[in-house]
Amino acid sequence: MRSHKPLSLSTHLNRPRGQGFRAFVLPTLTGLAFAAGCGTSGGGDGTGAGGTTTSPTGSGGATTPVPGAGGGISAGGSGVGGSTATGAGGDSATSGGTTGAGGSLELHPVSNHCLYGYDPLPSDDTMAAGPAVFNPASGGEPDTTVQPEVLQWMADNKWTGAHVVWHAVRGCVDGSATGLLAPLGYPDICQDYTFLIPTDQNCKTAGDGYQFLLFHRHMKQALQQLWPKHAEDFEGFSQFPTTKEELPNIWNEADPTWGADTLEAADIADHIEDHLDLFPDEGTLGFWLQCPTGSNLAGAVNMPYVGLHFDLHNEWSRGSASEHGLNNGQVNITNYMFWKLHGWIDNVWEKYRVAKGLTTPDSPEMKKYTQDLAQSCNEMDIEIEILKSPPTDPPVFDCPPDVDETGDFHTKVRPIFETETNHCASCHGPKSTSPYAGLTLGGQVSSQCIIDGLKRASNDGGQYKLVEPGNPEASWLYLKASGTAADVTCTPVDANKPCNSASMPPGGGTTMTADQLQALYDWIAAGANYP
Repeated sequence: MRSHKPLSLSTHLNRPRGQGFRAFVLPTLTGLAFAAGCGTSGGGDGTGAGGTTTSPTGSGGATTPVPGAGGGISAGGSGVGGSTATGAGGDSATSGGTTGAGGSLELHPVSNHCLYGYDPLPSDDTMAAGPAVFNPASGGEPDTTVQPEVLQWMADNKWTGAHVVWHAVRGCVDGSATGLLAPLGYPDICQDYTFLIPTDQNCKTAGDGYQFLLFHRHMKQALQQLWPKHAEDFEGFSQFPTTKEELPNIWNEADPTWGADTLEAADIADHIEDHLDLFPDEGTLGFWLQCPTGSNLAGAVNMPYVGLHFDLHNEWSRGSASEHGLNNGQVNITNYMFWKLHGWIDNVWEKYRVAKGLTTPDSPEMKKYTQDLAQSCNEMDIEIEILKSPPTDPPVFDCPPDVDETGDFHTKVRPIFETETNHCASCHGPKSTSPYAGLTLGGQVSSQCIIDGLKRASNDGGQYKLVEPGNPEASWLYLKASGTAADVTCTPVDANKPCNSASMPPGGGTTMTADQLQALYDWIAAGANYP
């Protein structure tokens, strides 16, 4: 197999591109604004090189609008917010070019917050900071919640229920899901949406521990993106709290009550960098942090299972029936202390990742992590979509993401299409979002389905297939991404579909790095294998 020669593409790789974008993995993404040069179906597709459009706030059908979230609900999407640049000739760009005449540019197609994050909400400028005090109508003890604006957004976007479903489907095999799902009115999710059921079930494997960490980080980051000026409200304790001075008001009247075993485990967590030998991988760490006393992970040794996650929930619980109680699994994400304790768990995980060298940009570990985090977001969006539909008319999903997918395409190639620098998936999203040229490269869809769509004739590449397994130089996708499509002979097979040899994305040369092009080349050369 011949290696890809990145030096021969230097002219393409070094073309100027307009403004850059922040890396996907930053914890407080504020969304993005861009002119990607792809109109929606029927619209124009010309955008000036380096153009950058603005991102106005849309209303899209939610009580609390989310700017740039895409407008309209389709398979797995949140359907809130939305922003487009429209009109004859398009809105002007800040640095060259406009959208095509009569074109419509979706800045955030449905579900793309999973790739690029959310834009801040207007309430970020007006919302109070810290916890809100909740006084039960029954006259019970007061509790703390997130601010009313956050509560409303969670209600509008079915977050409380989606959190329940996420945990429930990890109990479909042992039957524990029923009790969680029944109050939602969707007791048949385990039967109707089997693709949501992961192999890794609740506290059975290290894989479940890893998914636990990913999912709660996704939620935490999303809230910090929506309310960046209030990011501290969703940050965890800087260390395991042992004194009342470390607690927010109304919880600071007395020191927390911890047993010796809990304190021993908490000290390990707070100094995780000194105990890496106990945790060979992130999943083992997540299992240990998440799972209750008595849990047993095969192959793990010398790990004090005390259930830190549950200890933290129990310490500030107002009971399982409390309207916002930490032990009321139906609503506990509305409790302010939920984010303090889960934020602490998240901090421990991040210290572990740094100590293990897993945060190096563009490393295989970082690419896999980025894809896995987006997968958690996609899974939650599907759960949200289910809950937004009446049980009598459940939604049908087109190629939903598979939580158990792995392999070179899924972990090395697909993330390239879904980065903010390349933003291929912004125009080439799932079928439900009318992807440009009918080509899907990311979003709420399985990697299996993406590859299925690539092994076909290209739309504007004449005799070339999008991907010719084993032959990158005969694969239109690779030729367009590398900027070398103009160097080959393209013969139209349909008079209505002339060859378009421009590099992708349009309007400024290729955006993939030499390493990214090499990864795409290698995957195709190896046979374009499925997950």
